Amino acid sequence: MSIDITSVYQPIVVLDDRAVVGYEALVRSSGDGPSVAPPELLRAAREQGVTAEFDWRCRTSAIQGAVEAGYPAELALFVNAEPTALDAPPPGDCLPLLAEAARLSVTVEITERDLMGDPAGLLRAAEHARNMGWRVAIDDVGADSSSLALIPLLRPDVIKLDMALVQGRSTDETAAIVAAVAAEAERTGALVLAEGIESELHENYARSMGAVLGQGYLYGAPGPLPAFGESAHPVHAVELDATVTVRAPVAVTPFGLTHGSGVRRHADASLLEAIENSVLSSAFGSGSSTVVLATLSTSTGLSAARAAIYDDLVARTALTAVFDSQPAPAGHRFRTVVVGTDEPLAMERSIVIVAPMSSVALIAVERGTTPEGTTLYDYRLTYDRDVVLDAATVLLRRIPARSNS
Repeated sequence: MSIDITSVYQPIVVLDDRAVVGYEALVRSSGDGPSVAPPELLRAAREQGVTAEFDWRCRTSAIQGAVEAGYPAELALFVNAEPTALDAPPPGDCLPLLAEAARLSVTVEITERDLMGDPAGLLRAAEHARNMGWRVAIDDVGADSSSLALIPLLRPDVIKLDMALVQGRSTDETAAIVAAVAAEAERTGALVLAEGIESELHENYARSMGAVLGQGYLYGAPGPLPAFGESAHPVHAVELDATVTVRAPVAVTPFGLTHGSGVRRHADASLLEAIENSVLSSAFGSGSSTVVLATLSTSTGLSAARAAIYDDLVARTALTAVFDSQPAPAGHRFRTVVVGTDEPLAMERSIVIVAPMSSVALIAVERGTTPEGTTLYDYRLTYDRDVVLDAATVLLRRIPARSNS
């Protein structure tokens, strides 16, 4: 893209005393031509196939502006990133700048709208950001179900509530989002940041939703950074206690995660199917931010009745995906992932459900057959959230990016 860009910065404050603890860098077009809105800039980059290059230009502009302003290391610098671009290596000519900016406290905001289009790429992007020494924020939580579904899997340091939650009227859906975010913040120590605060009423709403940080025109419009070197005002640091490690399960299959932990139970195919149906029934009432992942063993196959259940769940969940070594049935709506018949995963028959308020995994592996030919399984049913999330991570890493065609 030949369009010139620059960065402006909007303050982020602690709601209790409105002390500035960081700034979010926002891209703007520059030059003599008419201004181009940020969504249009990104759309043009996608159409030209240069999303990664453009995204790195935006991040470089943000960091360059911070370095030139003498940005204090104590302040958080929020920069937006498309996951596909974040996973790409930085251009060689910006490596010196990144080295110079290593002292900055950078938080990368995941802004991709189709978060479930490439969950494996999203996990890689978050891992890449952490390897760069950056923190991770999920943006626009509440704008769609995908952002809420991915919070426990990405383990963000900051959860940014969409401005519609603060500026709109409270609804049952708002309450569910706030409760899910509060539960995750309590589990991990992630900070909740409310966007779009333009009045004291908005600020009060944000506090009632559990936000401790705020951003919006009440505290300042996007603009140039202050000249920090000339300022005598004290710098306030944001305290982040979130779990910043990458979720990196060492096993290659869900059952491998349970090796040596807990008591394995035994079941034949009939009993296991009954337990599966019971587990799946919980997904129907857990909300649109639920992720359902199922693996089929080579001897199982996908019945028409079970395929219908997964198709029904597609409209009720953020993601429903099936891993199978056999060809997918025609006309299905759930995501499918092909598993090689010689892979360990092809011996497993599991259902992993990740929901904002609860999670469960039924993980089974074939262990032989009866003299009558009935398949027997070892299985474990667990509600241990860490085990469930590790199992989901193992499977999500195998899902290919969804085609845009």
